[in-house]
Amino acid sequence: MQQRSPASKRRLFIIIALVLAVQAICLCFVSVAFAGEEASRNHTGATQATDKTFENWFSEKVYTATHSRAAWLVDLMTRTGEKPESADSHSLYQEAQARGIVGDYPESELFAPLTRDFVSFTLCRALHYPDRTPGYLSDVPEDKPYLATAAYFGYFLPDINFCVHADAQITPAEYEELLTELDRREMLCGKRVLAFGDSIMHGSGNGGSGIARMFCEKYGMICVDYSVPGATMGVAQGRRHIPDQVRSAASAKVQADIILLNGGTNDMFLTKLGAFTRGFDMKNTKEDTYTGGFERVMWMLKEHWSDVPVVYIRAHNMALGEAENEIAFGERGIGIAEKWGASSVDIYNLSGLDTEDPAQCSRYTYLNPKHQYICDSIHPNALCYAKFYFPYIAVAVTEEFSNEVSE
Repeated sequence: MQQRSPASKRRLFIIIALVLAVQAICLCFVSVAFAGEEASRNHTGATQATDKTFENWFSEKVYTATHSRAAWLVDLMTRTGEKPESADSHSLYQEAQARGIVGDYPESELFAPLTRDFVSFTLCRALHYPDRTPGYLSDVPEDKPYLATAAYFGYFLPDINFCVHADAQITPAEYEELLTELDRREMLCGKRVLAFGDSIMHGSGNGGSGIARMFCEKYGMICVDYSVPGATMGVAQGRRHIPDQVRSAASAKVQADIILLNGGTNDMFLTKLGAFTRGFDMKNTKEDTYTGGFERVMWMLKEHWSDVPVVYIRAHNMALGEAENEIAFGERGIGIAEKWGASSVDIYNLSGLDTEDPAQCSRYTYLNPKHQYICDSIHPNALCYAKFYFPYIAVAVTEEFSNEVSE
């Protein structure tokens, strides 16, 4: 037999390869066509499944998300009224609008990140806060007073440059603190606060809105404030007397759920410290010293409001006289409260506020026109109350009501 030449063999191999390639291409076209037909048959079912998934996406994803606007609205409405009837995005948006919590912006904004701006706006509307300001805020425009109001009540405190950073997204820690504050307000709302004390209780550095009034406004409580600027625990000529505040309230039969009390700042200059009285019968106790006046106050509170918890608030460290004297009067106040079974909030030791420091003084105390508009280191401004006083007072007050529930 005649053998094929090498050239013939190469031509044969090329022909076979071309045939196999054509067959492979044909098979690919058939597969694609079949797949297209199968996809067409299943298109309706797939679309239905997608629609169903989208319907559930809001409740399964957004509603349960930790820091979404939708989740925040649900938490806010639940704690300030009733839980929304539906977790559907459209229904939730309509309900928030009906309650006056959101503004006239597109519903699609529910899917934007949860920012301080959005929280401040919805919070102030839900809690019906009137516009407030803690002072100059460098990044708060005039058309967004709710940002200043949120700072005033301590929800978002301004930084060292007086910026509240409205566009900052809410952190996990901030979100948990917001819920804590809403839960606290739910517990305290409608409770009656009876207050006695001096200018720090009264709010001389904050337009007359001091510890009791500002605290009550934040948490929806009812405030009856007998405090007077310049008042003393001990008798001092020309000064109002804190024991007389208590007598006035007792005479008027004022009802209260909790009593807030401060005093001692003026006594450091105007009265003597005095000594503890033995026992608890204060009928014959003299009120000419700080200790005597304070113990008489505690005795009257027990006589007229025996079941009402009392919270004594010691003032911050300030540039006022000798440090030893300031410490002595403050510690005596803590001791008297302990003797009479009252709670104490030791702002002096707990808060870290020291207005002997010029930077803290200028930032957190009253710009006093009587002293050439120099910050006086004594009287807290709104930011001072919100940052250094309220976190500790809120815990003490909440504990008192929690104890009542558990007893």
